[in-house]
Amino acid sequence: MGEITSSVLHNWTYTHIRDHHTQIVLARLRIGHTYLTQKYLLTRDPQPYCDDCLVPLTVRHLLVVL
Repeated sequence: MGEITSSVLHNWTYTHIRDHHTQIVLARLRIGHTYLTQKYLLTRDPQPYCDDCLVPLTVRHLLVVL
């Protein structure tokens, strides 16, 4: 996950959302950490791939392609 760099982090703005759970969800989407895309690390399974595109399943791929 080499997409998050210091040049990206300083451009983030305050979300104006006071709900803590929603802020956590948005932060996890920004950095690409979701249970769907990261559980293979916890369960020692092979990395999941998109069934249609045959590329590794990432948050970016889910949001852009699907």
